[in-house]
Amino acid sequence: MAERTAAATRSKDFDPAIAAAHQALSELAPIVLLTGRAGTGKSHFIRALANEGRIPQAILAPTGLAAMNIGGQTVHSFFGFPPRPLINHAEKPNWFFQRNAKHLKRLIVDEVSMLRADVLDAMDFALRAARKSVRPFGGVQMLLVGDFYQLPPVVRGDEGRLLEDAGYASPYAFSAHALKDPPVAAFELTEVRRQRDADFIALLSAIRERRGAGEAVEALNDACVGRSLRQKPVLLTATNAVADRYNAAGLAALPGDTAVFTGGFEGEAKGNVNERLPAPMELALKKGARVIFTQNDSEGRWVNGSLGTVEGMDAEIVRVRMDDGGAVEDVSRSTWPQARWQWNETTRQMEVKEEFKYVQFPLAPAWALTIHKAQGMTLDSVEIDLGRGAFAPGQAYVALSRARSMEGLRLTRPLRESDVRVDPAIAEGLERLGL
Repeated sequence: MAERTAAATRSKDFDPAIAAAHQALSELAPIVLLTGRAGTGKSHFIRALANEGRIPQAILAPTGLAAMNIGGQTVHSFFGFPPRPLINHAEKPNWFFQRNAKHLKRLIVDEVSMLRADVLDAMDFALRAARKSVRPFGGVQMLLVGDFYQLPPVVRGDEGRLLEDAGYASPYAFSAHALKDPPVAAFELTEVRRQRDADFIALLSAIRERRGAGEAVEALNDACVGRSLRQKPVLLTATNAVADRYNAAGLAALPGDTAVFTGGFEGEAKGNVNERLPAPMELALKKGARVIFTQNDSEGRWVNGSLGTVEGMDAEIVRVRMDDGGAVEDVSRSTWPQARWQWNETTRQMEVKEEFKYVQFPLAPAWALTIHKAQGMTLDSVEIDLGRGAFAPGQAYVALSRARSMEGLRLTRPLRESDVRVDPAIAEGLERLGL
């Protein structure tokens, strides 16, 4: 109860679901699911729990970029899973995982919408085996956090057929066999904090669940197609190729020489990490270049998603004029630790050990970003180019919901109802969990 009270008193405008989720955790509910629309405070909830430090817990995410952003570890790295479907649970837990698992009390998984059902079942199997327990997840309390209406799990090639043959109704985590019998305490955050305009929030909700999507598409097209924006926007696109093309063209149009800042690693980086970096390995800049910040500043000068224009640079500093307020800030290189959770026998806690750090200026070209890389950002000025159309469920919703307001949103072409893709399995799965 003390855990819930301490966290809840941090804010006076708490969504009731946050207090209810804290209550469920403090009462040792075996599995807790916290979902909610974009901008409702899911990440804040995780950060509050991370700062509690009262019980041995680890924070994981399905992807390397998401893990870096929360200072945690990927699910596959923590469990020692291979990068392939985990249908038959044949992987024997390694000794390092077994040592951690014996002491673990809670496991937090962020961005659970991208966690596949077979991976969640493999987590259940591995925890039961390591802890020699028949209880769900070996008796470890599970907190699953994310919005299933955003980006889905990655299913490549014939993996979909393999999942179907193994009895999975969908690739989403809620279809895992491990969630069929044990009670799941499910809560949905409803208080949107990113946007303040009730009409815009309602339109985003219609797009998210594809309920009344036709009217929402029409309203967004009427207001946002080709409109003028007060600030220079960052363009969101579905593919890396289109984003790279926009950024290359934007940089080439500027006069002067290009300065290239190369990122690097401190420590031993394992595996292919270059595709999941929070800032480009080769950051090409000129005076006048549009940039977006990819990390919150500890001094509060910018946040992940702040926009600006390069005023100058040297080997150690990039000077950026902020769109918001016009101040010129000196930006130094920053670090993103790749963590490994491990048990500390002295403190009797799970602690983060940094395996390596990625070092680079916390900047990326801001003429364009992929929708995937923009997930989690709040943008004051956004232009959306879906090209031939959204190709994944939730893609249009993620793009639209990055905008802080409808006044800061522009569409390069009219939205089509076919752009609004929602997997019907989501509503069915959440209803089965009581949402």
